[in-house]
Amino acid sequence: MPRVLLIGWDGADWRILDPLLERGALPNLQALIDRGAKGVLRSTIPTHSWSAWPSFLTGVEPADHGVYDILENVPGTHRQLPVTFRSIKERTILADLTAAGKRTLMINVPLTFPPPEIEGELVAGGVLPKGRDFTHPSELAAELEKAGAAWPINGMSWTTYRNRPDAFLDEVNHVTKARIKAMEWLIDNRDWELASFVFFSTDRVQHCLSNYIAPDHPEYAERSTTAVGERARDVYRMLDDTLGSLVSRSRGDDLVLFMSDHGFQSCTRCVHMDQLLRRLGFLQFSAKQALFGPLQWGAMRQVARKVYDLLGLHGKVSLPQPVNWAKTRAYTSVRSTGEGVSVNLEGREIDGIVPSREYDRVRDEVAEAIGNFRDPATGRSPVKKIWRREEVFKGRYLERAPDLLFEPAEGYSLTHAKSVVEKADWVSGDHRMEGVIVAAGPTVAEKAFDEQPPQLIDVAPTLLAALDAPASVSHTGKVLSAVVGAQATVRAGEAAGETEEAGHDAGVTDTEAGEMEEHLRGLGYLE
Repeated sequence: MPRVLLIGWDGADWRILDPLLERGALPNLQALIDRGAKGVLRSTIPTHSWSAWPSFLTGVEPADHGVYDILENVPGTHRQLPVTFRSIKERTILADLTAAGKRTLMINVPLTFPPPEIEGELVAGGVLPKGRDFTHPSELAAELEKAGAAWPINGMSWTTYRNRPDAFLDEVNHVTKARIKAMEWLIDNRDWELASFVFFSTDRVQHCLSNYIAPDHPEYAERSTTAVGERARDVYRMLDDTLGSLVSRSRGDDLVLFMSDHGFQSCTRCVHMDQLLRRLGFLQFSAKQALFGPLQWGAMRQVARKVYDLLGLHGKVSLPQPVNWAKTRAYTSVRSTGEGVSVNLEGREIDGIVPSREYDRVRDEVAEAIGNFRDPATGRSPVKKIWRREEVFKGRYLERAPDLLFEPAEGYSLTHAKSVVEKADWVSGDHRMEGVIVAAGPTVAEKAFDEQPPQLIDVAPTLLAALDAPASVSHTGKVLSAVVGAQATVRAGEAAGETEEAGHDAGVTDTEAGEMEEHLRGLGYLE
């Protein structure tokens, strides 16, 4: 029976890949496109990986899997913990593939820690605490090490290397090459019916070096010709070589998918959403802001990191959200990307002050004020589109969604700033909705994505249909029939019902949660 090989480049965007294809820098990706179909894969809202990859794994929107941000609230407190695999409140394709007896290689997909038991092998992706099993079976990590293909966890924390692109690229190359070696060993030494490999290098490079590789960035003409620009392009050449290497292990009747979880846009301006809410009169900071605010970005952040290293505080001290809740009517509820704001609602929030009868009015006021705000330096709105949550979501976890959701305007990031809005510093790119997809195989139509524009939530049901594995989930995504053939459908499997609420047992200790939070801060997801 045909198999499926899936290769993901986190954050890959045709804005960057197309110029590289035109230069002949990505011959293996070009060969895949030439024998298949190329399209835009629309991501989730919010667009960050911690919401997007669970949508890939489940085939449902965030309102049905419950993950909206990189942190989740502990009920009755202001405490937040990093999300993990146990935060996903819907069954994933891993459960359905295992139930169908399909052998799977799932390598480096975010939010697969703690690693679930599957039929096959799994290397957890995303942010991992040290000293814990991150593979299934647990002995796989030692087996990789014995084979000379040890898997490095974490790494490539781009904010740590502020304005040191060569040192950052050194780490990108070190981590990526080691992971490539492990991936090639796994695909050669394990049987599989689905093999899925995800690379983060694209996302990390595009966050801080888009001005070297994205032609629409104002600094591109000057920076692209530098040695750093060439080294950044070399990362894509390395990944393209690996794409060719992995595809060469497939058979002629296999389906090959290449995709990203979201796209990327260049940015030259950044917003601090809580600071904007303060400016607009909806939020007040506590006295902690005077202490912690300067540590969030820039020179003082570098000093703080040196202190962390000197005193061994990594994973033990975090920077709180310094909000005076008693005087705050709205706050940033998607802290990682600023794409969501919520009303400080009485009865819902632990220190809520807005009565339920005033909810609609306050939410409308916030939406109007943010929509009317203009960046003094450009005269433009940093926000391209504003949605009320019910305009986007219908699922059973709608009540956990941010009350307002935002799509950033071109050229803007809704995070990474110290003040309300300012010139972008080390960041030069941030997420957008439009990702990438390429499909090749005997069932792929030549213009597969022209008639049926794909979404990220379509991937899970499409994989199950391709492998003839029954689904226990009612997917909000659809089978991409132009990829797997008109006859391929997802059969209904044994109804699993709603997944059990895991409470707030994220599967990590407090120390491990702190360690994960610090790494998220290094990746720019927390201020």
